[in-house]
Amino acid sequence: MSSEARHTLSHTRKQNAAEVTGVERWASLGGGLWGIAGGLRKGGLMGWGQAILSGMLVYRAIKGECRLKGALSASPYEKHVAEAHHWQAARVVSHSVTVNKPREELYRFWRAPDKLAEVLTPAMHSEQVDDRTTRWILDSDPAKQLLVRLVDDREGEFLEWVSDSEALPPFSGWVRFQDALGRGGTEVQCYVTYEPAKGHLGYLADKGSGGTSHWLHRNLRRFKQKMETGEITASRPFT
Repeated sequence: MSSEARHTLSHTRKQNAAEVTGVERWASLGGGLWGIAGGLRKGGLMGWGQAILSGMLVYRAIKGECRLKGALSASPYEKHVAEAHHWQAARVVSHSVTVNKPREELYRFWRAPDKLAEVLTPAMHSEQVDDRTTRWILDSDPAKQLLVRLVDDREGEFLEWVSDSEALPPFSGWVRFQDALGRGGTEVQCYVTYEPAKGHLGYLADKGSGGTSHWLHRNLRRFKQKMETGEITASRPFT
């Protein structure tokens, strides 16, 4: 596994809580105490509501961190990726799924672009350029194409790609296969990072809506269903 891939594991396994420091911390404390006092003086439902919300500001200042801010802010790793690629912003998502099939079989499926295209949404098809390079073409808009290059290939264990496109945001990604301990089958973890259109605004829009995260989760569930049942049934929920 590449060093970048190993680095992302810590990013994807915990919720980021942004630090609250300096003037922002003191402002939260002062504003919170002022709001609590005002709410208690006001009384009633509105007053108590104000006091509770203001108490959250005080808690935020005492803890020195804010999960809401963290949820909408880029993680340290995302900032690192953006800086390394000279992007305005970087969006990083990761999901995993356990599939009741051996690692080698799942690896071979991901290694064959024509098979992988069967489970991906939105619908697209592939053209093999060489053993490590594939052109992916969006069926609904053939002008949108991705040239995807395989940069790390460890049979039965790991695959990593980078892309090049003028019509779509640049991205990189990897998928890791490992035996699911105590459950049988294989744990498949997939990671994707890309530069959102419109920079930080695009990042906030995607993180707020969960667009890329939902897309990756849905495609992994489609992959699981295809491998375990041989077909993808739209009526079955992907949970």
